[in-house]
Amino acid sequence: MKKLQIMIMSILCFLLPGCSSNSLDYYASKKQKIDFKSFFSGEVEGWGALFDYSGRQTRSFYVTLKGTWNQNKGVLEEWFLFDDGEKTQRRWEIDFADESSFTGLAKDVIGQAKGMQNGGAVNLHYTLSVPYKDSTIDLKMDDWMYAVEDNVILNRTSMKKFGFKVGELVLFMKKK
Repeated sequence: MKKLQIMIMSILCFLLPGCSSNSLDYYASKKQKIDFKSFFSGEVEGWGALFDYSGRQTRSFYVTLKGTWNQNKGVLEEWFLFDDGEKTQRRWEIDFADESSFTGLAKDVIGQAKGMQNGGAVNLHYTLSVPYKDSTIDLKMDDWMYAVEDNVILNRTSMKKFGFKVGELVLFMKKK
């Protein structure tokens, strides 16, 4: 009976995001801090890779970003160039409710992205509509940004479908 309870709890923790051990509170006292508006004000460049569910790298890319702000409202534009020559872009409209929480809208984001920043980290949750074959697939994105040093952020995004991890993105960004 006890083994069955442990197995059920393990399965639930795997399926429920609330069991995740990563929390913004952990990053509150980190030496390096992230101020989302400040970092993404002006030009930023980045280098990244996409990985499939097994951890195999499938693509790499270069991205340039440009952010503009009017108090708590901003626009963040992203231009991606992938290793196979594909070019894409995204335009985020971001609105900070207070110093730590914000929302974001983009054409390929279903509904509203919800973000929080605290100390040395930013966490953003949203559903992204991604081209797949002749259609699209909706992926749940769990996007984490970590301050590495002044003007440098490491971004790690987990992509899930039906609660299962289908891919991951890792991105290194540097403010110009």
